[in-house]
This record gives sequence, C-alpha cells and structure tokens, in this order.
Amino acid sequence: MTKYLCLISVLLAQKSHTLLLDRLYAEPLVLDTATFRWVQAQVSEKELLAHVGFLASDPLQGREAGSPYEKIAAMYLIHQHKRFGHPPLLPNGYIHTFPLRRSRPTPPPPATPSKKKKAAPPSPEVVFDTVETWNILAVRRGTLHPTQYVVLSAHYDHIGTTSRGEPFNGADDNGSGTAVLLEAARLLSLLPPPKRSIVFFHTAAEEKGLLGAFRFVRDSLLPLDSIVAVVNTDMLGRTDTLHQKGERYLYAIGSDRATPHLRTIQERVNALCCEWQLDYRYDDPKDPLRLFTRSDHYAFARYGVPAVFYFGGLHEDYHGTGDDVEKLEPERLQRAAVFLALMAWTLANL
Repeated sequence: MTKYLCLISVLLAQKSHTLLLDRLYAEPLVLDTATFRWVQAQVSEKELLAHVGFLASDPLQGREAGSPYEKIAAMYLIHQHKRFGHPPLLPNGYIHTFPLRRSRPTPPPPATPSKKKKAAPPSPEVVFDTVETWNILAVRRGTLHPTQYVVLSAHYDHIGTTSRGEPFNGADDNGSGTAVLLEAARLLSLLPPPKRSIVFFHTAAEEKGLLGAFRFVRDSLLPLDSIVAVVNTDMLGRTDTLHQKGERYLYAIGSDRATPHLRTIQERVNALCCEWQLDYRYDDPKDPLRLFTRSDHYAFARYGVPAVFYFGGLHEDYHGTGDDVEKLEPERLQRAAVFLALMAWTLANL
C-alpha cells in the first residue's frame, strides 16, 4: 500500500510542479559537435554483432523469462557492464529480482484402450509455478547531479521455444535493442562522466506483459520525479513491411506525450548525428496497434515521465522462428547505437 501511495504522490506532484526535463531545458540548445563526431567514429559493428550473435544463438533457447537461459543472458550483460566500468545501480548488485508466476501445460494422461466409440483426447491440464526473473541495472554516475537520471531501457527476454523445442531466437526482438543498448553503454564509457547519471536498464519479462519495467516502478528503485527521460529501444535491426530495405527510417513513439522538449531534443540530435527519417505515425492515439503502450517505456510514461520508444517496426518473422541474426542489417544497428548514446549524452548534460 505504501508503494501505491508513493506513486499517487508522484502524480499529484507532477500536476503541481514542472517536469525535471522542462526545468533543465533551455534555448539555445547547444550540442557538442566535436563529441558527436568522435562517437560516430567509435561505433563498432563487431561489438554489436558479437552481442546479438550470443544472445540470439540456439543454445540460449529463446531467453524466456524465468528460465535458466535468461540467467545466462543476464550474466552476459553483467559481464559487459563490468568490462565497460559501469557499477551496479543498486547497493546489492546488478540484479533486481522479482517473482514470475508461469502457466505450464502438463501432458494429458495416456488413453486407455476401449471398445467404445473413440472419445476426443483430454485437454492438457494447466498448472502454475513461480520462478525468479532478473532485471539488470548498471549506471554511469553523474558528476554534478548524480541523483538525477536518464534511463536507457531494452528488454533482453524473448519467448522461449516451440512445443517441439525449436528456439525463437529473437535476434531482432529484442537482441537488436539489447545490443544497441550495450554498444551505447560502451560508447558512453569512453566519454568523460556526464553531469547526470545514465542508467542502463535491461528489462526482464517484457514478453510477459512489461513485468520487469512495471516492477522497477512498483519497487521504487528510483524516484520518478528524478528521471529526466526514459529512452527505450525495441526491434531496431530490420526493415519492416512498410518500408524498402535501405530506407533510413526510425519510428519515434511518444516523444511529445509528456513535454514537447523531448521531441525537440531528439530532432536536434538526429539532425546533427544520424539523419534518421523519424516517423511519427504510431503517435496517433487512434492507431489500432497501440504501440505506445506495448514496450517498457510505458511503465514510466503512464506516470507522466517523459519517454520515447525507438522502434524499427514489424516484419514477417515477428515472434517467429525465423527471427535470426543473419537477417539483421548492421548499418541500422550502428546508426541506432550512435543515436541512443548521443541522446543519453545530451539529456544527461542539459
């Protein structure tokens, strides 16, 4: 009950106080051109493909939340952040643990021989169990305002295997977003510490209903009013069914829901570094796909925190067994990693 009262107090405070991003934003917005150019020169296709190649490999069996394979992926993420020199966000380490209740069908009982008319086979009985699943949280500490945060998020779980044991490798969903987040983290580790802290949030159980992100908010891991913005990445590595391969488009969803300043910043950063054709079609509140509510940023945005969701769109292998590494487009991953790193750098240095 106390946690829900805290959330209510945040909502009331946001109605009576200016958002942190709005307080920090000032014109003219001066961008660090030299740093932008340097970061563009440092991005590594090799790093990106190594990350997604590991996470979306057959041995990881689709990285289903709560499975041992999710834990292997999580330990890989922790190892990378240690390599980059990023400490854990939480006092007790990189892992934020929470319970996950799962349904598991059981095989039907064997049919008994009978001379009577053959009956329909019994349906499998569904049983439930509870397992542990892990959010992973690292941080690049700010120097001037370390208790103000820019949150970069991407879910690292996927949907496991088919009933026949064939893995849903999830190279694009969301091996791509996870690899982009890791590469952005590496690029940021090469720069001087920013004014404000940057949190690298690898969310668990997104495929179960954004559970890892909602648990972060429920457990009050950070005060919501201390978050400058949340920048979320999901499925960045392939061209969708609405575009031709090679088009330099990126869906930017929700950037002006809480404040127009987040969209202004992303357009200025994009114009200087990346030249994406930012596509806002999914911002339409009447859009039937309702994508704004379907990825991890929404756990924060529903409480008024400025948030944007960067997305490459849906394709024929979405939640299919054909979502494999060889279908990814490395140039999209590189451009996305630069964009994510420079959005974080700009927001953290307002």
